[in-house]
Amino acid sequence: MTAVLCYGDSNTWGYTASTQERMGRWERWPGVLQRELGDDVHVIEEGLSGRTTAFDRPVDLDPNRNGLTYLPVSLDTHAPLDAVVISLGTNDLFLPGVNAHHVASGAMALVDVVRRSEAGPGGGIPLVLVVIPPPFADLGVWRLEAPDAEQESRRFADAFRAIAAREREDIGDVELLDLGQLIASSSVDGIHFEIADHRAIGVAVADRLRTMLSLR
Repeated sequence: MTAVLCYGDSNTWGYTASTQERMGRWERWPGVLQRELGDDVHVIEEGLSGRTTAFDRPVDLDPNRNGLTYLPVSLDTHAPLDAVVISLGTNDLFLPGVNAHHVASGAMALVDVVRRSEAGPGGGIPLVLVVIPPPFADLGVWRLEAPDAEQESRRFADAFRAIAAREREDIGDVELLDLGQLIASSSVDGIHFEIADHRAIGVAVADRLRTMLSLR
């Protein structure tokens, strides 16, 4: 059976800004992805609120959220994996001194971990799809915590593409899916997605994975 790992943060976990609750399994984008790809594919949810690409958070802001530290554990836990979907970066911009360039570099470090793993079928390498977060909407009072976050989030797409191109020699070509061309962040808190957005993401990821997996 084909196995796909969805490695992300609260937007993969399914936090809904309008209700402050977790949406249902089939409303979250990994659940939509599962239904789109069908019963011959096992979609594994690995979403954690507060997770970053490759940065430690202060201990008073939920420790153990560094995505780079936990990814090898997750790969070994769920191997063999045909594909890994990395959907991270939003939480990075709430850390001091982190900009869009750093976020993109963190995402590519995760790609490198997957590419150097033996977590694919037969000890091979899983395919990797990197999901680029959309620009933030109005952060409201959160802007006090991260005054540059809205502006930096608008640089996500260019930064991810630039870093992916720069790192091509080391990690190979990287498949990117730009959510900024697909959805908008919730106006409620500026960073999370609503149910209709999860539906659009799940369908778009499914379309991309069908192409990637068919070429393998």
